[in-house]
Amino acid sequence: MRYLFVLALALVAGVVTPSATWAQVVPEARLKAILAMSPQEMAETGAWTRSAYERMLGYVYGIQDPATRALVLEMVTKPETKMFKAKATQSFLASPAAGGKGHHYYPGGLPVHALEWIEVAMAWADTYERVYKVKKLNRDMIVAALILHDWAKVWYEWDPKTATVVKPQWYPQSWGGDKGKAKWKWMGEHGAVVYAELIHRGVPDALVVATAASHFDPHWDLDKEGEGLNPALAEAAKIAGKDPIVVKNRQQMAEWWFSTYTDGSWSYSHYIAGHFALDAIDQVAADLGLKAGSPEANRLSWFVLTRVSDYQIYGVYQDAKFNLQAAKDLILSVIKDSAAYEVAKN
Repeated sequence: MRYLFVLALALVAGVVTPSATWAQVVPEARLKAILAMSPQEMAETGAWTRSAYERMLGYVYGIQDPATRALVLEMVTKPETKMFKAKATQSFLASPAAGGKGHHYYPGGLPVHALEWIEVAMAWADTYERVYKVKKLNRDMIVAALILHDWAKVWYEWDPKTATVVKPQWYPQSWGGDKGKAKWKWMGEHGAVVYAELIHRGVPDALVVATAASHFDPHWDLDKEGEGLNPALAEAAKIAGKDPIVVKNRQQMAEWWFSTYTDGSWSYSHYIAGHFALDAIDQVAADLGLKAGSPEANRLSWFVLTRVSDYQIYGVYQDAKFNLQAAKDLILSVIKDSAAYEVAKN
């Protein structure tokens, strides 16, 4: 109901200006119904966001080590940080994988992001073992690390007023600040939360490092002027009140790079597919009488991207020889009738 209330206020304030275009292309009642949906409802009824979450859970249940399986399952289904004493008010399913415009920035983006890299990592592990004739890799560690590396983004909560992400006040600060020159100036915050949480829970060091390695190469980024993997682990240990984990050169596990070079390959998903799709949806929103960048336009992007991925939208654009209208046509078709992209609510 709060979403209907926000929409009503927007109509009164003139942010949303119903026009003949609505009646001709998308009935006003249809658009209002979409904008009234919560992030949870969108992610839960989007066929592909829901299936991504359930497939990710399949990998969790497939973890062989009982302690690791129980840890990951609890952190996904009952997200709570014991270190910072905070329970999430948003589900893992409804959470995004980015704090602002970019990759997987929609409800359901977090499980999609995790599943993508698990599937890539499992295929890579198959290839690694087959080509190099090595013993089987610790797939429990790889799967757990890739699910947990962005776990703290369950606190990237959707603000119903702005339809953007807000982060909690208790989050550790990002490195470098707005004016800093830090290579990883966006780090600290969500990374520090999950590393500190794992250390606080007494998780084996190797899994803590595998999780942190998604953000820092265990060789190149061990320590560069106080930044990198070891400084991040030291920061987390200080928060947890524990001795720091120190990764030593020539004593690194092969499994750690499976999170580094899957999660690290996000330039396409962030700067190309993500930005393009969000911009294209904004243009369609404007065509429908919504102000581009408004909470209503943002909420419309949630809906579209829980039905068709930003990759699909960009793929249609690319296949049409980079014709923007082809992408806009797909987006509009989903807004008009999304039945083919949906499943029943749980």
